[in-house]
Amino acid sequence: MKKIRVSIEGDGRVTIKLKKRPVVETRDTGRVFAGGDLLLSFSLINQMEIRVESVFRPGQSDVEIAYALSGSTYPDMLHKFSSNEVVAHATQERIITAAEKMAEHILRERPDVPNIIVGVHTHPDGAAELFEPDISSMPGIAAKLKERIAGVNVVFAIHAVSGESPRARAQPVKIAVNRISWSSITRRHEVAFFNEKAEPVGFRYEQYCYAQCTS
Repeated sequence: MKKIRVSIEGDGRVTIKLKKRPVVETRDTGRVFAGGDLLLSFSLINQMEIRVESVFRPGQSDVEIAYALSGSTYPDMLHKFSSNEVVAHATQERIITAAEKMAEHILRERPDVPNIIVGVHTHPDGAAELFEPDISSMPGIAAKLKERIAGVNVVFAIHAVSGESPRARAQPVKIAVNRISWSSITRRHEVAFFNEKAEPVGFRYEQYCYAQCTS
């Protein structure tokens, strides 16, 4: 058995400037690179998939959900936001959240104060694109998060998920500077990252796996 690492990168990406820190190896949730690019790991992608698919309701349409990723130099924790104090209203086409409560929830769950927060909401059976309500709300949400957590870098993401249909699992693939796509055995997932000005935010994706390898 051999341990392998696959790193997929894209040119021309928009990077997130974080506080300068030494380049260090970390847990299997990710690794920080010089320059402080947004980094996603296979472990975190798997948590994102589980979070989104866990809201399945037999015979009912999926509704939008919100969750967040947070970390010091890279996202290393997922926050579910499964409470009324954070999510005030949710339908198949809209979700209303309280940014201040999001910040409080994150601070209660983390052992440290994060330097980066990725606010995510889903588009069930839709596209990983920003719509006007998303674009108009992002600056205000970012401002409230920064007010509550001084110096935090805020990124937004749209997590599109298809309707249920049996299919072969497909591993995560970076399909654009700010987009990653994969499939579970029942749904296709695509996530796109943006800053508060609705500009694409690039990322790096690292997959850690243990597999029988042949030369």
